[in-house]
Amino acid sequence: MRKQFRFFFTLLAISSFSGFGQEITTALEGRVRSLRNDVSNILIVNLNSKESTITDSLGQFTIEVRLKDTLQITAVQYVTSKITITDAIFAKNSVVITLLENVINLKEVTVTPYNLTGKIDLDIERLGLEPTVTSSSLGLPNADIEVMSQSERLLLEADRGKYVRLGTMDDHGKLIQILGYATISVIINSHKIMNRASGRTKSLEERVARDEQMTMEKEIITKFSKQTIVETFDIPLTHVDGFLTYCMSQTDFLAVAQQENSIEIWEYLKARSIEFKETNSSKEK
Repeated sequence: MRKQFRFFFTLLAISSFSGFGQEITTALEGRVRSLRNDVSNILIVNLNSKESTITDSLGQFTIEVRLKDTLQITAVQYVTSKITITDAIFAKNSVVITLLENVINLKEVTVTPYNLTGKIDLDIERLGLEPTVTSSSLGLPNADIEVMSQSERLLLEADRGKYVRLGTMDDHGKLIQILGYATISVIINSHKIMNRASGRTKSLEERVARDEQMTMEKEIITKFSKQTIVETFDIPLTHVDGFLTYCMSQTDFLAVAQQENSIEIWEYLKARSIEFKETNSSKEK
């Protein structure tokens, strides 16, 4: 009887220790590597705790884990992979993850016309293409100035200049004189006033803002795919666009986005995802 009790208590102690061990967390130090050596800004998510981090320029990261947690490694240019925190990884407290390049396989096609082979180096020689000449390659002045979008050009045209200005010159740049004295004329910018009054200027300003918002949204999706946002933040795919719009409508979003720091942008999205889900749940009620 005593042996049975001892055996029972031994099993109880082992199971209790095992369960306790699974609750212990550790700061796992990891490194991501690949043949491309493009290992920065790769998203690491603990699917159990929902904690996440992003690799630095060397592919290194640190994240809190428990035994048997699952880490998901996501990047647009690589195949999404998952690893489970085994006893060996937990004891060593470090892990090296090798990523596979996300290659899109295309079916065999026949390239026509011009009897092209499909091999870029050979086809360029066949076509006799000349290098692309740009203002930058020619070293022209102001070649590096960013080209304005159509919306920005329309806004500039609609709202150019001051409402009122003083003029002392004629159309030929000569000083206007009457009876030997220079005259000063008041010039009213009726074009700008009419655009403001009709609402055209405001409409163009909103159009420029929408264009900028779409650009920022594309940049975020390039860094972090919609599927990653769905899986990490538990937001339905149909609500991802609304979530991004919600984030970009916040007054502090622009300051975060302009820093172009992937880690800070991700942490910002994570914090706002909680607010977004609470807002949506309250609306549904």
